[in-house]
Amino acid sequence: MSGRRPVSRNGQAGVNGVASYSVRVEDGHPLPFGAPTQAMQDPLFPSAPHRPPPPLVTVPVLLLLGFAVLAIATILFTTARHFDAAEAGRTSQRVERMVAGAQASLALVLRDYAGWDATVLHVVDRLDPVWADENIGIYMSGGYRLSVSLVVDRAGHVVYGVEDGKRLTATRMRDFPVPDALRRMVDRTVGALPGTTEAVTGIIRIGDTLYMAGVADIRPALGGPAREDGAALIFMQKLDRVAVARMLDPLLLDDIDVGIHTVPLEETGRLALREYGVPPDAAPLGWVGWRTPSPAQDFLAGIYWVLGLILLALFIITAQLLMRVQRAAQRETGANEALRHLSGRYRGLIDALPDMVCLLAEGRVSLINAAGLSMLGRSSDEAATVVGRPFLDLVTDADRLIFHRAMQVRGRAGVEWVTMHLTGADGAVPIELAVLPVSDEPLGEMTLVARDRRPELARRETLRAAETRAAVADRAKGQFLANISHELRTPLNAIIGFSEILRDELLGALGAPQYKEYAIDIHEGGLHLLRLVNDLLDIARMDAGTLELREGWVEVAPLIDRCERLLRQKAAERGVPVRLNVSPPGLRVLADEMRLKQIVVNLLGNAIRFSETGQAVQVAVRLDGPTGDLLIDVADHGIGMNVEAMRVALEPFAQVEGGHNRRQPGAGLGLPLARGYAEAHGGCLTMQSTPAVGTTVTVRLPASRVASTPPIESRDRVGLNTKGH
Repeated sequence: MSGRRPVSRNGQAGVNGVASYSVRVEDGHPLPFGAPTQAMQDPLFPSAPHRPPPPLVTVPVLLLLGFAVLAIATILFTTARHFDAAEAGRTSQRVERMVAGAQASLALVLRDYAGWDATVLHVVDRLDPVWADENIGIYMSGGYRLSVSLVVDRAGHVVYGVEDGKRLTATRMRDFPVPDALRRMVDRTVGALPGTTEAVTGIIRIGDTLYMAGVADIRPALGGPAREDGAALIFMQKLDRVAVARMLDPLLLDDIDVGIHTVPLEETGRLALREYGVPPDAAPLGWVGWRTPSPAQDFLAGIYWVLGLILLALFIITAQLLMRVQRAAQRETGANEALRHLSGRYRGLIDALPDMVCLLAEGRVSLINAAGLSMLGRSSDEAATVVGRPFLDLVTDADRLIFHRAMQVRGRAGVEWVTMHLTGADGAVPIELAVLPVSDEPLGEMTLVARDRRPELARRETLRAAETRAAVADRAKGQFLANISHELRTPLNAIIGFSEILRDELLGALGAPQYKEYAIDIHEGGLHLLRLVNDLLDIARMDAGTLELREGWVEVAPLIDRCERLLRQKAAERGVPVRLNVSPPGLRVLADEMRLKQIVVNLLGNAIRFSETGQAVQVAVRLDGPTGDLLIDVADHGIGMNVEAMRVALEPFAQVEGGHNRRQPGAGLGLPLARGYAEAHGGCLTMQSTPAVGTTVTVRLPASRVASTPPIESRDRVGLNTKGH
């Protein structure tokens, strides 16, 4: 940011009321900034003289500029003509290479077909016109756009031919003109040394039509000498305007033409097409012509108006700049008072910052704000004790190496904060420091910005204490649940036992029938409370990580059947059919049977509870193919849940409002317990649900716990105890 502010021309108060100073020019030498001049007194003293502006030198400079522009334009157009001439020569070479490349491609294709054993068999040994049509004649016309495909015998007679995709008749083959150039090409390929066939290509002319022709003696793929009863294969491509334009398409030329007459030379490039086997100085058969590209001249011709506008703009801008430069010698410029005012404002801004801002010059403190002094335990009156000292003296001895490294990497990778300590009046002060270079000089000015870390460290300590208290409270909660669960089970066992005695009238008749019904209700309520207490105890054990499993080999199919029988009455009351599918049969799993049964009962009970009448609940047990894990799927077609509802359902004591607009009964422990039991077995529980469609809960047990046949030792339960996960 520049410290300059606009000031009045004649010494009036500038921006924010700051008095301005002017630059006086005497004998061509300006006075230094800050020197008051007579021009400052103009508003107060109207008699103060004004110096006339110096004479303008705009016209001579503009004339020189015009001559320079004309010279540059002449050089540009001359260079463009030479460039276009060179480009025309390069274009001719490219066209010649493209034609030669087309002949090479034709020769390559010709060698493939003339050196094919099948061609020898179906053309030389025994002429098979149908095979020749499908593989050479008609095929080459459609696939390679060849105009003529011929087979000539050693006497030069055409024995097979296709022209423009149609097989030649016997009359046409007998009358087909074979020019001398084509005969020379046949003689050349037939007279080649023994070996693989040699393709000969060149330009020929039949009537007023030019052709690019290729000839190759038909020989086996392994090569050999020319056979006396052999034949030669001829491919011919008509060189008309369309074919040549397609051949030269990569060059992006315009007005391409081909003919037997001389192409005009004016603004046109041309390539002579000479007949095969004639001397180099012989007259050409025809010509390929195109419009010579002139990119440089076309470009310059398209920007004539731009050059005119540039010239006009240069004249206008130069005139304006010259007049402004001459007037600038008499204008009032920035004043020292305005600079001092800005310096005071910047200092006030820096002092208002809560972080330390320190300016270093050659390693010494040249400026420090009030927050920096406060951080060091000094008042504003003690700034002199810090300014002028090396900043390294303010760094603790243990952190001076860190400060040196921060100085070495300053500004190379953006702003980088380092943690260190400063020596304050009350001891070491923890800070975060960033070094910002002001200039690129190795020992130039640089800015240090430091943040006091003491409030942050205090907050961290407070947060750490709060986390510790929370952890203690969580452990206390788990211990409380475990203790209270054990305390509740003792009276519940007594209630259940005495209610059984009353229900069964073991000590005699109760008298009124209502007493027995009350005893039954007390017994069922006690069992429900005992199950709830056991669930609470398991939840507490899961939280504390002390859940123990009594593992043994459990037959999966009978366990699923027992779970279905337990809930069959409930399903019948709601009109919800339950369908079971265990595959493959005979599956066994190493698990805690009671808790595995509780997993299935909880999931199946939820599915029945949230299903409408007539909606089937499906329980499927299967093996995961890629992993071998055991998968238990419980699927319903009930109200379903969204993602947030599924998250709530897996939390202990949480319930989700269903699609029946009422809270479902229960303590909200079914799904959390099922998930905890699955994880205790080394598995997991996942849910997939869609509102108004249904929910599928999948329990996955690892393959290491699965066996397809019972173990040899025994079918009895193995009393293994493992820690819950």
